[in-house]
Formats: sequence, structure tokens, C-alpha cells
Amino acid sequence: MDLGKTLYTTNRKKWRSWLAKSYNREKEVWLIYFRKLSGKKRIPYNDAVEEALCYGWIDSIQKGIDKERFAQRFSPRKPGSVLSQMNKERIHRLIKQKKMTAKGLTAVKHVFKELSKNSKCAIKADILKFLKKDKKTWENFQKFSESYKRIRIEWIEGTRTRPELFKKRLRYFLKMTANNQKYGIIQ
Repeated sequence: MDLGKTLYTTNRKKWRSWLAKSYNREKEVWLIYFRKLSGKKRIPYNDAVEEALCYGWIDSIQKGIDKERFAQRFSPRKPGSVLSQMNKERIHRLIKQKKMTAKGLTAVKHVFKELSKNSKCAIKADILKFLKKDKKTWENFQKFSESYKRIRIEWIEGTRTRPELFKKRLRYFLKMTANNQKYGIIQ
């Protein structure tokens, strides 16, 4: 199987170093992972994705190599491409930690405005009605940060075309908010 350019690294520091040197020269790289059962060191998946996001890159398909190894393709993000909810949360955290590079921020500029801490969360009337239905839920919601509210509302809104999933996510969000609990990877 021809994978093209490959890279094996065991930690995020070395991966970030490769990205810093290569993000604007390479079109892709296949990061080699040893399967967990092999017991051999490998960079944790989340670390690899976070560092890639910092340089405007993203992970995509995986291909098996043999019983012990597989490869994950990483490449520059296409302009205007859709960000998953998890990656929005990762980027938000990376911005707070000041780890994003100029290239990484440029690659997500189409969503950067929505990640701004100062921008207000826009809530459609039907969701707002459910939030205000219970006084405690509404009070708790108002105490959450704008970025958290925005990410959670967008997580629900993203399923409008799938009514059952929309209802399920809305119910879960309302339950967690009523209990003054956040969820997801945002601190």
C-alpha cells in the first residue's frame, strides 16, 4: 500500500515541530500509529488533532498497514470547510491557551467570529421558550459563559433537519442546565 509521505512520532512536541516546518510545504502526511494492543508508544490521537488544528491542518481517513500499525491522513484544511463540534471546542480551548498559530486561525476564520468570547449567543425562539419555561434552568443558563452557550446551542441547532435527534439533544441540554452542569470538553 502506497501512503506517500509518512511520519512516526510518540509525542505532540515532535509532531508540532514537524508541522511548524512543513505545514506550508506539504500537501499531506500519514501519521503512523501503533495499535494500542501492540504496547508500543504512539502519540495520543487528541494530541495529534489539536496540534494539527493549531497549524490549519485536519485529520481524515485511516488505513491499516499491518496487524500492529495503521496510518491517519493529515492535510491542510480546505477554506470554508465545516468544523465538527469537537474541533470547535478544541479550537476554543487552544485559543484560550494561546497555542493557535496565525495559519491555524486563518484556516478557521469563517468560524472565528463565533468563537469570540464577546459575541452574544443567538438563540431561536423555540429553544428560548424551553429555556425560560423553568425559572432555575433559565437562571443557570444565564450564568454560563457566552462561548459555552454558543457551542451548546449550535450543537442542538445542527440537528434541526433531524427532529428526533434535535429533541433528544435539547432535552439533554435542558436537563444538564437545570442541574447547573456543563458537558463537553470545555472547562
